[in-house]
Amino acid sequence: MLLAGWLLESGLAVTLSAAAGGLTVETLRCEYLDNPLGIDTPQPRLSWVLESKQRAQTQTAYQVLVASSDALLKADTGDLWDTGTVTSDQTVQVVYAGKALPSSQRCYWKVRVWDKDRKASAYSRPAYWEMGLLSPQDWQGQWIAPTADTNSLPAPMLRHAFTLEGKIKQARAYICGLGYYELHLNGKKIGDHLLDPGYTRYDRRALYVTYDVTDSLRRGKNAVGVILGNGWYNVQTRAVWDFHKAPWRAAPKLMMQLRVEYTDGRVETIGTDSRWTTSTGPITFDSIYGGETYDARAEKPGWDMPDYDDSAWSMAQVVSAPGGKVTAQMMPPIKADRIIKPAKLTEPKPGVFVFDMGQNFAGFAELSVRGPAGTKVVMKYGERLSKDGMLDRADIQQHI
Repeated sequence: MLLAGWLLESGLAVTLSAAAGGLTVETLRCEYLDNPLGIDTPQPRLSWVLESKQRAQTQTAYQVLVASSDALLKADTGDLWDTGTVTSDQTVQVVYAGKALPSSQRCYWKVRVWDKDRKASAYSRPAYWEMGLLSPQDWQGQWIAPTADTNSLPAPMLRHAFTLEGKIKQARAYICGLGYYELHLNGKKIGDHLLDPGYTRYDRRALYVTYDVTDSLRRGKNAVGVILGNGWYNVQTRAVWDFHKAPWRAAPKLMMQLRVEYTDGRVETIGTDSRWTTSTGPITFDSIYGGETYDARAEKPGWDMPDYDDSAWSMAQVVSAPGGKVTAQMMPPIKADRIIKPAKLTEPKPGVFVFDMGQNFAGFAELSVRGPAGTKVVMKYGERLSKDGMLDRADIQQHI
């Protein structure tokens, strides 16, 4: 930041004077993430960003407080970890060295620092992280699937109804759905993540994601539903990269559990097992290369609600694990961050419409249509046009 100097604007000279300085602490992160849930590193690494209105300011010391409750942190009590005053300019990869943290432990933390003149800053705004499931024994959910057939094309839907007896303090969902999943609770999709879990070598490591679902559950009847997709786990098309021959390839499968903590201190876990039911729905084909076929006539309204009649559904099978370790997905999720409207619309042939988005991007299309049930609408994607204005998919087709 400019401390003193001259700004020439419209021929006028304006003097800028230095503002009062010191340091403030911003952007607290744990394992490089903002307020993450499901950390499975026993000693997470902490970091923060310094801001100042003075030149040449520097941190000469810091103090980190980590507490087991928000109230304790507000009282400046770090019952889990209080570093005291540490003489150091370190602001990244400060390794937690407090009390051992069990699975699902919530940690509230804040930082203050001392500047070059040994003046202490105010404490930062509070942040938090939450531990995930730290050992295989913490998983009460089992791996389930509707089938072990890798050539079964419709995307499976799984559901389970359950009853919660008591006032809910907080609830978490821990889920690993391979290859991709969509989680629903009581009629609503949970979260805004896309293409979860992240791609790994599934026979060595599979990732689970943690969600805060406190506001999605209620006392009494509840229902959880999951839609599974093939993703990179069960590639259907015979692309040049031969992923359909991958050593980890198997039919889509699911392991998840809900951890519900009541206000009276009780903890209840609802996990995947052979009591879950399964069926198919409107997604009759999905492939990371070959696209998706959706038949709206096969929709099952209310399938993710507690009172839905699933008596015609089949029972899920307990299946073998994908192999390797199940670990937390500790990275920023993929999300839709904007809506792009077409820049141009043409009709190079009767009934064929080309939407030119005006730019290259990773995303998906949203199209509203009306017509008789059973009408077929085909959407194709490409990066360029041929001379006749039609979509040129030559570069794409050679990989499918």
